[in-house]
Amino acid sequence: MKYLRLVVKSVGRNKRRTVLTILSITVSIFLLATMRSVITTLNAASEVSGAETRLVVRRNTSLADDMPEAYREKIAQVPGVILVCPVDWFGGIYKEDKLENFFAQFHVDANILFDVLGEYQIDADQLAAFKRERAAAVAGRKLFEKFGWKIGDVIELKGTIYPVNPRLTLRGMFTGPQEEALYFHREYVEEALGRPGRVGTFTLKIDSPDSAPRIMETIDRMFANSAAPTKTETEAAFQASFVSMLGNIKGLISGIGMVVIFTITIIAANTMAMATRERVTEVAVMKALGFKPGLILVLILAESILISLIGGIVGSLGARTIFRFTGASMGGFLANFSVTTGTVVLCLGVSLLIGFLSGGIPAWSAARVRIVDGLRQVA
Repeated sequence: MKYLRLVVKSVGRNKRRTVLTILSITVSIFLLATMRSVITTLNAASEVSGAETRLVVRRNTSLADDMPEAYREKIAQVPGVILVCPVDWFGGIYKEDKLENFFAQFHVDANILFDVLGEYQIDADQLAAFKRERAAAVAGRKLFEKFGWKIGDVIELKGTIYPVNPRLTLRGMFTGPQEEALYFHREYVEEALGRPGRVGTFTLKIDSPDSAPRIMETIDRMFANSAAPTKTETEAAFQASFVSMLGNIKGLISGIGMVVIFTITIIAANTMAMATRERVTEVAVMKALGFKPGLILVLILAESILISLIGGIVGSLGARTIFRFTGASMGGFLANFSVTTGTVVLCLGVSLLIGFLSGGIPAWSAARVRIVDGLRQVA
């Protein structure tokens, strides 16, 4: 610790260069934290908590293709199936067609929705009001906070998939794993469309996770030769299918992250090399005063690590703070998006690695400078 003051003094010797280096590392670590958080959020989307006893039935061709509503009664007769809830994506526009106004919207069977979504919590009186009123809706806590909604507010959606513009009254707020969604009555849309009797997906509540393979096979075999064959899967697998639609997005993000780390390491190494070349005479004097080569190596390497660590702390904690207080969710595509503690620790580890790699060669070169060669440069 007695050399810490010397390291700090050396770091502040060229303030402009030090600040610019710290800023470049800060920006890079911020980007790395963001990209890593995208990956962890995508992974979490395919590990839905509390969904062990839920299955999703959809057309085996595409989510854009629907199924007859009559499937509901047939599915309900399969042993092990407790509840069958039709769930359709509405995809309307709230206020203006802007990314920040996007959120998930579903029209569902309001009477059994929260029996199927057992891990979600909602006030009993609010749930009763939601079930009772045909034009009622419920939304997640994060949507209430994002848009400043209150119970009793009226919101309007402009239909894009369906030629319906629902005018809905908010009667409840729920909490749970996914709090950026809005649900309203399926009957509202059905009546407006003349009751076509078509359903996009069915969400099932089953008696046990052990029954899932048998139930999935039974349902798909039941409709295999129909005009609308099905694909039944666990809710976690259904969520993961959305991630797969993005292609190898995880690989792309990881690749970009590696490029960012490599680039900033080169920049930091160049900075440390410049600083070391400017101090050859100083290093020679330090050796003449009795500083050992190993100590000089450690001192210069410590400067590089300190600069990099400062940038890493500002970048990673800055990303965590910004995304926590802005409630960022990438327009609703990444629900529960946040920079986790694990991501912060990873970013700090990367910043230490950058400092070590960028300062290693300059520090080694400085430690090998001979006293005579260093003093000769004065002349």
